Amino acid sequence: MTPEEKLQLLGDDARFESCDSFTPRRKKGRASSALSPGITPTTTSDGRTMQLFRVLQSNSCEWDCPYCPLRRSNDIPRATLAPQEMADLFMARQASGAVQGLFLSSAVDGGLRPAIAHMLDTVELLRVRYAYAGYVHLKLLPGTRPDEIERAARLADRLSVNMEAPNGERLKRIAPERSWRSIMEPMAYVRDAQASGLLSSGQATQLVVGAAGESDREIFAAITRLYHEFDLRRVYFNAFRPQPNTPMAGAEPTPLVRQQRLQEADWLLRHYGFKAAELPFDQDDNLPLHVDPKFAWALAHPEQFPLEINTAEREELLRVPGIGPISLERILAMRRTLHFRELSHLQKIGVVTSKARHFVTLDGRFLGEASETVARRLRRKPVVEQLSFW
Repeated sequence: MTPEEKLQLLGDDARFESCDSFTPRRKKGRASSALSPGITPTTTSDGRTMQLFRVLQSNSCEWDCPYCPLRRSNDIPRATLAPQEMADLFMARQASGAVQGLFLSSAVDGGLRPAIAHMLDTVELLRVRYAYAGYVHLKLLPGTRPDEIERAARLADRLSVNMEAPNGERLKRIAPERSWRSIMEPMAYVRDAQASGLLSSGQATQLVVGAAGESDREIFAAITRLYHEFDLRRVYFNAFRPQPNTPMAGAEPTPLVRQQRLQEADWLLRHYGFKAAELPFDQDDNLPLHVDPKFAWALAHPEQFPLEINTAEREELLRVPGIGPISLERILAMRRTLHFRELSHLQKIGVVTSKARHFVTLDGRFLGEASETVARRLRRKPVVEQLSFW
């Protein structure tokens, strides 16, 4: 195969990495992206959109994980890009303005050490020979050694090691050839590199949601520890989709709305001051699917509401559904000189008033419905309809 033909295949298989839905392989001949093979739009932490060159160095894997379409037992087309081939493909697209960064990962091709070395050699080519100074996210493999991590941290802006599951017991169900230690130790080394001043974008990880039968409470017990002990910047959640010709081909797929709820709850922990113990888990230790977790928490705490929009404290207002960090700052700035009296005033500054009106008063007036009424109406609506409505 030519490098471009390899890219067609490896760009498509890179969909199974973080930030993307865990969806089946595309049919032969179809591009992996509407833009170009390997190019994926992504949103940065400050809200900008950038095009990432997201690709695998190789999809040939020595591991036989029962959930993974790239497992060694699967009879699928395989390809590997040499470091020079990968560097040339990326630089051609970077020079044309088609991409603004690189997300590089790999299956375990020829053993851990060669697979990791190929990725590191690729990024070193970009940094040294081509003087590329832009964004690089390098996905390390479980079992990466300290010396390899030190080299990676000097080359990349962000490093990540996929957890896949929230603990070692769950991991054994879906990746029996990996140990929990082989994941935790590299993450600790990456944390130390970040603390030394390297890795401007820090460390991230990914979980395959639902493959191992874990609960949402288990997930948040794990990631709370990661944020605290490993100074993690971001956790990505990937809804499990059963893949053809794998032992888990007949398993139930994870609803995409569960992935969304986990992302929303994680956002509450990182940006809204919530603790994992405050999340509205149901009797099965999962987040409700029919309503977002911030709204569910507010409905479960009617004693906290309604709040007067013109006088409530910052921390109180941040817990109001429909008010985010940006609209909160606008409220606090504007109410120094005026009183909010109409929902339309809040709507103009970015508040989602269809949510917020049930939890605030405007100059003493309550324009919403009682929590019991709202909760009853939500329970009657199908999940998909609620997603679009709320």
